[in-house]
Amino acid sequence: MSRSRLFLIFIALVIWASASVQAQTAVVYGVFFYSPTCPHCHEVIENHWPQIQERFGDLLQVLFVDVSTANGSQIMHSARTAMHIEANGVPMLIIGNEVLVGALNIPARTAQIVQAGLDSGGIGLPPIPGIAELFEEALGVSGVPTAPGDTINVLSDPANLLAIGLLVVLAGSLLLIVLAWNSAALRVVVTGQVGWIALLLGIVSAIGLTASLILGSLSEPLVALIAGASLILFAIVGGALLLAPRQEHEPLRGAVRFLPLIALAGMLVAGYLMYVETTLTEAVCGVVGDCNVVQQSAYARIAGVPIGVIGVVGYGLILLMWALKRWGGTAWADRALFGLALFGTIFSLYLTSLEPFVIGATCVWCLTSAAVMGILLWMTAPLVIAPAKHPARGRR
Repeated sequence: MSRSRLFLIFIALVIWASASVQAQTAVVYGVFFYSPTCPHCHEVIENHWPQIQERFGDLLQVLFVDVSTANGSQIMHSARTAMHIEANGVPMLIIGNEVLVGALNIPARTAQIVQAGLDSGGIGLPPIPGIAELFEEALGVSGVPTAPGDTINVLSDPANLLAIGLLVVLAGSLLLIVLAWNSAALRVVVTGQVGWIALLLGIVSAIGLTASLILGSLSEPLVALIAGASLILFAIVGGALLLAPRQEHEPLRGAVRFLPLIALAGMLVAGYLMYVETTLTEAVCGVVGDCNVVQQSAYARIAGVPIGVIGVVGYGLILLMWALKRWGGTAWADRALFGLALFGTIFSLYLTSLEPFVIGATCVWCLTSAAVMGILLWMTAPLVIAPAKHPARGRR
């Protein structure tokens, strides 16, 4: 064999050995944010993470950070600030510039991201201030590389824009109705043509949202049936409002008779969310948004109670108050109905604001429920806000 051929073989062996060493020493680093009180965190850590760690062994080094502690919360805040991360839910896994949130997203994508990182020579720690020192202290390693920063554009999702638009409408409606208590002119607006148009637009928006849910759930007949039933209820009320005769000065006053249909539609939506949250199953979303990121975030529960359960109870109370008003003749039922709708709208404002600005994702099921609360607010406002020129109108 000629010397030149031997030399080429030697060079090839050197290159192969170098590549083998690089492949063996390539490591992917990450940070996993969790909370001991988060059921989705336990789902990932106990049922999915062992298999992922076993597959990659020491080639995957992840630091687990408990956000329920003051130090852990500060680290997560630093991560969100440094990496421009809008999401704030746990479980959250950050590998390089990839941010995975939720009990479905993390198991589904982690292995692919880690393998791609190993194939490309490894992935350094996320660009979080001070994380390298903390990682070295916790795991006893040194010289851990850091990945370059990146930017996440939350507003690229149309569902987030829908959430912001709904926030503006709900806040405007709430402000207008509250101010009507001290303004004769606004009382006429709230119970007059403007209020009637606002109510109708709310129903139209609810129809559009449920239509998107149907299109996104065509492969799941039961889910499509729930969204379709809600859409039909909205359409019935919208058609009835358009066809029914209206009082000239108070066209909005008679709308409350359709309240049970709207509340029932809201209960269907909240009932589906309750099912998803209590069973930890994957939500079937609409054509836009990411329901699962929202439902698996830390904000899907309040004091351990799923938001869907709170919604079902709230709509149940509204239906109960309507029944007391309709058949019991209870004097305070009008005020109770309006109070529940008012509280529900304020609560929906809070939850909806979290989606684009804190969680970083929007659930169209949640937006539909928020739209329902806005509709109920306009329906019940005339019960407690009488126009100035009709101060002594009798009870219907």
